[in-house]
Amino acid sequence: MKRKKFLYRFSIVLGISLIFFSGGNSSRADAASASRADVASAYNYGLTKVKGPGPNSEVYTVSDAVDSAISAGLAEIAQKGPKIDAWDATCLVFGDRITDSQAQYAYESILKNNDFLSGGSQGLNGISDVSAVNGLVAIGKDPTNVNGKNLVANIVKDANNPASDYSIVNDLEALSTGSYGQASENARTSLTKKLIGMQDQKTGLWNGLDKVDYTARAILALSMNTNQPGVADALNTAVKAVSNHFYQKNGGFADSSNTMYGAENAYNDVTMTNALASAGVNVYVPLKGKTDYIAPVQRALDQHLVSAGNRAMLIQQATWAFEQARFTRKGGKGSIFAFNQTDAAKHGEIVNIKDAAITKKRSIIIDPQATAAAKSDALNLVDKILVKYVRKLRADSTSSAAIADRAAGVKEFNNVTVSHAARATPVTPPTVTNNNVTVVNNPASSSSASSSSAATSTSSSSSVPISTPTVSGKPVKKASHRSIVYALTTVKLYRSSNFTKSNLTKTYKKRARINRPMFLVISQQMNKQGHAIYRVKDMNSGKTGYTLSGSKYFAHAYYSAKVTRIKVINPKGINEYGKVNLTSKKRHVKKNASLSVRKVVNYGLSNRMQLTNGRYITANKKLILATKIKKSSQNTRPSTPTATTTGTSTSTPPTNSGSTATTATTGTTTTTNNSPSATPTLPVALTNPVALTKPVTPSNDAKTITTTISIHADGATIASGSIKVSSGASAFDALQAFAQQQGLALTYKGSGATTYVTGINGYNAGPVGTMTGWLYSVNGTEPGSSMGAYTLKDGDSISMTYNK
Repeated sequence: MKRKKFLYRFSIVLGISLIFFSGGNSSRADAASASRADVASAYNYGLTKVKGPGPNSEVYTVSDAVDSAISAGLAEIAQKGPKIDAWDATCLVFGDRITDSQAQYAYESILKNNDFLSGGSQGLNGISDVSAVNGLVAIGKDPTNVNGKNLVANIVKDANNPASDYSIVNDLEALSTGSYGQASENARTSLTKKLIGMQDQKTGLWNGLDKVDYTARAILALSMNTNQPGVADALNTAVKAVSNHFYQKNGGFADSSNTMYGAENAYNDVTMTNALASAGVNVYVPLKGKTDYIAPVQRALDQHLVSAGNRAMLIQQATWAFEQARFTRKGGKGSIFAFNQTDAAKHGEIVNIKDAAITKKRSIIIDPQATAAAKSDALNLVDKILVKYVRKLRADSTSSAAIADRAAGVKEFNNVTVSHAARATPVTPPTVTNNNVTVVNNPASSSSASSSSAATSTSSSSSVPISTPTVSGKPVKKASHRSIVYALTTVKLYRSSNFTKSNLTKTYKKRARINRPMFLVISQQMNKQGHAIYRVKDMNSGKTGYTLSGSKYFAHAYYSAKVTRIKVINPKGINEYGKVNLTSKKRHVKKNASLSVRKVVNYGLSNRMQLTNGRYITANKKLILATKIKKSSQNTRPSTPTATTTGTSTSTPPTNSGSTATTATTGTTTTTNNSPSATPTLPVALTNPVALTKPVTPSNDAKTITTTISIHADGATIASGSIKVSSGASAFDALQAFAQQQGLALTYKGSGATTYVTGINGYNAGPVGTMTGWLYSVNGTEPGSSMGAYTLKDGDSISMTYNK
């Protein structure tokens, strides 16, 4: 026991010393020069009172700032990849989603780092236990049976004889995350009684080396046990005491009576903000009776706690503090960590199961061996399962129930199987030869009808690179999850996914580039009318709703390509900064100035550009225009491009617009030339060889039509012009002819209704699920079919846009 007390005291002194000497604040951005588009990107640095560039622009709100801070914190956490731990998983589950891989990373971290599960005892003050239990519950694991070990029983054992005061709050918080049997409930009752008894009757606070921290931890633990006798009174007394003794005019918290450990620091600020919100306090406004003080959540925003470069633990604590603050402000009762009492994770689990359904549908659609009827049956079954579980999730009143129902729904999705057609009889592959390249289809080398190999040789006996582009099964055009886009044309915002006149909340008129409205894409789905839609948040007003998605309506608001030169288009100019978070202003750059760019740097939901002088600027397309983009190694101009198509294709009817149809392709299409930059695609099994097809070009006696084509990627135009093709030509025929005319490297798969563009000049389609690829529109409208199935009329205008 003496050894435990010594370790406890030593850990507290060491921890507070580190906090005291390291500090918790980051430098503040240059508020005066920050533009509205910069601030509205991923995290607005607490500038909740800053007006936009226009005289009638709305001001930011604290709510906008908190939402942006949460997004930035989750983005920082997601970037940890395999290093994601238990607390990261807890933050993610209260955001919009946690992926299967992130959950697995967290689980592996828990098994490795928890003292008890890794083969030891409870560990110092139960710190690893409370994080492990929260993380396990967040990812849907049972803490009473972790690889045969009962973590809860181990915590109960310590709770009956706590090693320290911090063991009391940690054990109580861990056991209060769920219902784990009578022994656990008895321990909760005992710990709650002890904690109330430790409250100083004169001050209403809890004593210790760091009163602010321990009082906050006590308030949090008690807020998870409001049904216990005496808790309500203890919380009311504590909240008043915090306001009277710790609350500072700048919105932070400090203990003036403790000259050694009582100074304000970022950790204590977010810990107390989280605790007060858990106790039902609206921390978006000053505490009661302190109207001339800064609100606690505003102080946390001002310190930029979720910015890149901060300690991982501080980013975690700040993120869940903001999540708790938002939950309480929206009417939630209690701590978000009380998974069996509150429903804070429910919204994210609904998003998760919808995403799981989309993923399953894609795998069904692109299954090359499945029959059309089998696909239809499987897709209908997935829809029924989704409807059932979304209904259950919406009825769930706790996070625990929502997490369990989502897991059950995903399990049912995984059990859906698709019947396969009989395997095709192998045929002798044809050999196609032009003046430079020989392409041999060899389906017999494949073990299944879904794939085969291609042997490719040139006249010089050197091999040509072969790649395997993946067809996105269901071409819902979407930005990456939680991306920022701006409107290209008039868009309408609806309060629900049912697009009716009564649900219309706002119409955004088409604006000039520098004034385009920006939106945060929260999620993507299909609505009842069969449209691909976004759920978005207006970055200016904070209004959320649903709108049609697609390249006709939106584009990414930030550059992500290899931009090497830009022009400033913002009338007020932009600033150069010394740091990637756009702090440490170096100079102001006026409109029309041209700047050389070294690289584009990812930063949360937005991007920055690092100039050749080492400084950073915004990558926001409303403020700058890319005038030069570095081409990839595949952009070498081919001298003799020839498109060849071999085999047949089968398809199911397309379900929505875009440059792809929902297809199952059997055949090979490659664009070849005498340059290694061309990218032949890997052929799939042939069922009935047919004659070659070539781009439709006009003959002297055939009637011709003229179409204009423009090709865009990452905000820049790769090529534009007009081309003549024979009457009856498809949009893809025109694209092939145009690519040959302009010397563009074009790769694709399939033919006719199954045509799928896999790449143009090195901008290639991504893997299934990323939705990266080429989208097309004709006369500003996205057709509901593949390019190969769309018949052109004279004067049609085709626009190709790379969606990244």
